[in-house]
Amino acid sequence: MRARLANLWDSFRSSFWFVPTIMALLAIALALGTCQLDELIARSNRQLSWFSTTAEAARSTLSSVAGATIALAGVVFSITVLTLSIASSQFGSRLVRNVMSDSIADLVIGQYVGTSLYCLLVLQTIREGKNGTEAFTPQIGTAVGLILGLICMGMLILFIHHVATAMQAPTIITAVARDLDLAVDRLFPERIGERPDEETEQNLTTEEIRSELSNNNMTVPSHSEGYIEGIDGESLVSLACQAEGVIELLCKPGDFVTRDKLLARIWLPEQIEKTEDLTISYINSVNRVIIVGPRRTPRQDVGYAARELVEMAVRALSPGINDPFTAMSCIDRLGGSLGRLVERSTPAMIRRDSESVPRVLITRADGFAEVLNQSFGQIREYGASSTAVSLTMLKALTDIASHASRPDDLHAIDREAQALQTAFTSQHAVESDLEQFQSQHQQLLEFLDSND
Repeated sequence: MRARLANLWDSFRSSFWFVPTIMALLAIALALGTCQLDELIARSNRQLSWFSTTAEAARSTLSSVAGATIALAGVVFSITVLTLSIASSQFGSRLVRNVMSDSIADLVIGQYVGTSLYCLLVLQTIREGKNGTEAFTPQIGTAVGLILGLICMGMLILFIHHVATAMQAPTIITAVARDLDLAVDRLFPERIGERPDEETEQNLTTEEIRSELSNNNMTVPSHSEGYIEGIDGESLVSLACQAEGVIELLCKPGDFVTRDKLLARIWLPEQIEKTEDLTISYINSVNRVIIVGPRRTPRQDVGYAARELVEMAVRALSPGINDPFTAMSCIDRLGGSLGRLVERSTPAMIRRDSESVPRVLITRADGFAEVLNQSFGQIREYGASSTAVSLTMLKALTDIASHASRPDDLHAIDREAQALQTAFTSQHAVESDLEQFQSQHQQLLEFLDSND
């Protein structure tokens, strides 16, 4: 349930309707509150000199603020759409999610729509006392409307400044790299925590646990088609406890699944009869735990978070854009994030319940080696022809190696460095470039040998 709520919050955070809706509701509540306060003041026959105004002046002020703010909302919306169009064409459509998440456009639009709605609601309470009706002028309501209008003017200046800075490549690269760092911290925490079964788990593998299970099992096909956006691990362990068995996951976040593709296998005790109703119930429960959607998200998929930086680098290296400096910035950020990743311990592939009984077997998961290959492998394919980009990649690999301690991780870095050397040598004939690359590559090899 927690994973589904987190995934839902991510979709809200990257939308343009959520914040304006909340602010519109707050504007309605504020309008009702100020009108109630004005009525209390009117019944007490008290006069507030600072807020004193006439019905005609109040109507004119509120009408002007309401009309100006709703017009500005249209201007902000137009600028936002233009900004997203530029970001999509220059950096890739998948990065629109990052631009939308970090944009203050939804806050500005919400402020304008909320202010206009507030002024309209307060405006309709004004009465001039004709035909026997009691006169009523919302003095506090008018003053609050004027203050909201002044805030809107300031937010317009803030929005223009934000747009001018948000579309710069370094700003977008920083935002995407922050998503990658958050994914690393979320999926590979610095301290995974001491488990009571730690020593036992070190001597067990998923294959050994699977060999001890009975032949009473059922497969779980997918009910929908799309990308796996997340898996609720806690609910999966609870479901395995309920079944008194073990669930073997055959997929991971980021995988594309088709309808009826196997998602998991449930191993049941021999004494439990596998009836049709029980099978359908467990299959539906697992499908509810595994969240399938139209796109990959970085919530539980660190590979996709790195891929966003890779996409920016690859597009920058295309002949149509030819911007190696943006690619080099992306490589620097990838090197920093992967340097943090290589320091982290890999989460357990065997998840246990509160009594240390194995309940979930994870057969596929992205680790450091997979993310490194997915990141630098694609950039190498398009950037090996550039000396500056290749040297930046070699420097990033050296920085990552300085954080690595496990032999498998050092070998993965060595493989990537050897592949980069092969690609660079095959595309360059200038002796000075080759010498510069070989010198830096030799330093990396010596560092790897000293730590192996």
